[in-house]
Amino acid sequence: MRLMSRDRTENEGRFGSGLPRIAPSGLTESGYGGLVLDRLARHTCRIAGVDWSCLFVRDARDPRLAIAAAGFGVPWDLIGTRIGADEGAVGQVLVSGNPVVLTDSRAVVGPAVVEDEVPRPGIAVPIRTGRSVGGVLCAAIVRNDRQFDDHDLELLTELADLAAAAIEHSRMRQHYDATVEAHVEALAAAMDMRDRRTARHSEDVVGLARKVGELLELEQASLLELEFAARLHDVGKIQVPDAVLNKPGPLDPQESEVIRCHAAWGAETLSRIPGLEAVATIVRFHHERWDGRGYPDGLRGARIPLASRIISVCDAYGAMTSDRPYRAAMPQDHALDEIKSASGSQFDPAVVEALLDAVGH
Repeated sequence: MRLMSRDRTENEGRFGSGLPRIAPSGLTESGYGGLVLDRLARHTCRIAGVDWSCLFVRDARDPRLAIAAAGFGVPWDLIGTRIGADEGAVGQVLVSGNPVVLTDSRAVVGPAVVEDEVPRPGIAVPIRTGRSVGGVLCAAIVRNDRQFDDHDLELLTELADLAAAAIEHSRMRQHYDATVEAHVEALAAAMDMRDRRTARHSEDVVGLARKVGELLELEQASLLELEFAARLHDVGKIQVPDAVLNKPGPLDPQESEVIRCHAAWGAETLSRIPGLEAVATIVRFHHERWDGRGYPDGLRGARIPLASRIISVCDAYGAMTSDRPYRAAMPQDHALDEIKSASGSQFDPAVVEALLDAVGH
């Protein structure tokens, strides 16, 4: 038996060795949703006693299509392909919302896609998301002569409900992430309007912090928080008076105290935005020192969040290598010497080493 892949001119795929497959793009490309659908495809074969399973998810960009999002025991090149709503049992279930039990699994995704010498029992059940059909769970029996019965249909319907929960969770997370990112963009734009120099500096810190974070092997979610915090680490300066923020010379003690408030002010602003609580914490502590002599809370060593320690080093390097109203930019080598001399006192030594690697020094 072979499943021929849509969107490909050649197909050499065969039924796999039982390894799970996840769509390379679309709704389940990463995170909770993809992992659950992957596991569900595997458990469907084990729990329902079927030889292969595949989960099709309606394409959010074109609801007339369904993407093969995850599968177990299926060819590698089926996953990620798209099936039309007028093709095979998958399309029938998408349109009608009713399960289909088949004596010939070649009808699951259409005869042009499934090739087999003999008919095999197949089944396709709807994955309901709210009042609509968000996808289809398909399965087939290949290695024995039993047929699907009412018990199988009930069991697969329950598994489809689990898939629906995973899909809905993934979509909510994507919407939530998009909302958080919109807040970050709005705050970055406000910084740009308030002080272009500060905004440009923050953009420079983002790229360098990302490189340092990757060298320190931060997980993807932590890297995203690091990027947001690096971009917004000076957002509290929006509240600093122009006379202090744009002063063309050194600040007096009272003005310095006002500037030192920006870390706490920025954290307060970010903490009021759902989804940016962790970013707020990073921003609050990005002026703490490894030796405990920083501000606003005098944290020291590993008590300072790693992301804050990363931004601290990258912020200092970026500031030294940029022109300021009261001085010219420092040469890169001189700035790096300053960073190295503060390793173990102002900065985390491990982060300093990562920074040196990031800038190729």
